[in-house]
Amino acid sequence: MTRHRLLIALVVLIAVGVTAGVVYLETSSSGSAAATTTTTATTSTSTTTSTSPPTTLPPTTLPPTTLPPTTVATTAAPTTLPPTTVPATTLPPPERSLVPVVVSSGPSNGDRLAPGAFLLGSVGWTDIRPLNGSVALTQTTVFYVDGLRAAAELLAVDGGLAVTSIAAMADAPPVAGLANAQLLFYLGGA
Repeated sequence: MTRHRLLIALVVLIAVGVTAGVVYLETSSSGSAAATTTTTATTSTSTTTSTSPPTTLPPTTLPPTTLPPTTVATTAAPTTLPPTTVPATTLPPPERSLVPVVVSSGPSNGDRLAPGAFLLGSVGWTDIRPLNGSVALTQTTVFYVDGLRAAAELLAVDGGLAVTSIAAMADAPPVAGLANAQLLFYLGGA
């Protein structure tokens, strides 16, 4: 059946329903009025309408009914929100050029310091010092001072590391000459 025929069938059914409703209302309000019933059958090829002769229906009286009272239960929304397990967001990182960074590695990997400093300088870190560390780490880690966690996360991403490759400066291996460094990019591995 095409969409056009479906729409026609729907309109015909609505018209029949409205007509039947009007006839019913007229019949029930007058009690002795003649009723005309129209039946419409719709097929995919044609529409057939037939009309039956009017009939008179006797008035009917129904006994009154008493319905039991109904109770509607409602549930009020909670007034407080449950605690969340999401940690508090950190402050946005400061400008890269305002944070002093030290690039370091173990004692035998000093040849990696200049390329590491160049990598960080190419993305906007400007206050960078390469220094040799005293311990060789297995993984590259960014160490940060209190309050600069967001900057450490940014430095880790800029260095091609996972955001989770950060730790507090108190956990950093000893590096001579750290002085005012706020971030320590400590190269690990061979």
